[in-house]
Amino acid sequence: MVLALCTLPSVGEAVAVVWGATHGFGPKALRDGLDFWAGGYLALHGQVLTVFDPAGYERFIRATFAAKLPTHMWSYPPNYLLLAAGLDWLKPWPAVFAFDGLSLALLVGVLRLARQPWGLVAAVAVSPVSLENLLEGQNAALMTAFIGGAVLLVGARPKLAGVLAGLASVKPQLGVTLPLFLLRRSRVAFGAAVAAALVLGVASWLAFGAGAWGAFWTVTRPAMTNVLLTGKPPEFAGGLISVFATFRSLGVHAALVIQGIVTLGAIAAAARTRNPVMVLILGALASPYLHDYDLLGVALAVALMTRSGMRNGFAPGESVLFFFAWFWPGALPWLPQMAHATPLLLLLLLASAARYGRLTGCDSSPAIHAKQGQGGFAPLDPPLRAQPLEPDSGR
Repeated sequence: MVLALCTLPSVGEAVAVVWGATHGFGPKALRDGLDFWAGGYLALHGQVLTVFDPAGYERFIRATFAAKLPTHMWSYPPNYLLLAAGLDWLKPWPAVFAFDGLSLALLVGVLRLARQPWGLVAAVAVSPVSLENLLEGQNAALMTAFIGGAVLLVGARPKLAGVLAGLASVKPQLGVTLPLFLLRRSRVAFGAAVAAALVLGVASWLAFGAGAWGAFWTVTRPAMTNVLLTGKPPEFAGGLISVFATFRSLGVHAALVIQGIVTLGAIAAAARTRNPVMVLILGALASPYLHDYDLLGVALAVALMTRSGMRNGFAPGESVLFFFAWFWPGALPWLPQMAHATPLLLLLLLASAARYGRLTGCDSSPAIHAKQGQGGFAPLDPPLRAQPLEPDSGR
């Protein structure tokens, strides 16, 4: 009943999207999925440099769809084009649906490989933020599969965890807490992550040429930095929910300093902890460029903590906190004025995550696996209520 209740805002948004798609607003209803299709289509047809030319890219979209659309701009490095070009021989709607479906299937597969129960996997798949990601035509399911898989599998399957972390380089701002976490946990995983990121980068260089990377570095990267600093165009900057966005009213320099302190603190904390739930939350706090759909990793963290809390009991107010964190991403499109409270919510979740110790099932020790019988976010033994809690020491 709770899961169904939390989906209601997203269902209302879905009704609006379907109405728009059936009343002649198809390209607008595609939302960010339009960029996924357009970038891949251009790369597939030998026009990759147009992808990294904001003016040329905008002209292509307007000429192709002949509709009044919000501003669109490609914002990813060339390695992401390898994913987009693989599906963009399809028409826009089938391409976006195929990408979303395959991404969600990958997330489900990774969570099952990490020995999470079907109930938890299904809850994450139909969570408000997962539905929001689907409605936006975004890539949060894919990124959560990469980052969530990296932190959940690092002990039991370090090579696979590293490969998943390396693939997360297609959207690097969400993975800044991963390198030191992997390095401290497993040098094998860290090496695999570096290798996977390099292979992906070289593959994109061979596929699209050095000019694509040059254009990304000299045009797209500064353009996206300008979006962050100026808040324009509002279609990109208006929905930011990061620490930087929360404090931007104090001035750009003050917001950058605060975000920088939080990011460095998050990286340092991730390097010391063995708790993957904390790493998932720290990753959201560390990114200055964060949207509501990027909270799918946080939803995974909430699901893991809720499962443990249902076994061992919740701290006072904790179940209410988890409910609001679960409901939050679906409500934000309807209540954008509440977006700047997101960092506070993440900090409260981080405090709760510290109660739950480390993820024993991720350790590669056979004795631990034999004792637990399964991987995943295991309850502490003895139960939380029967012993005093100590802060996560990072050992």
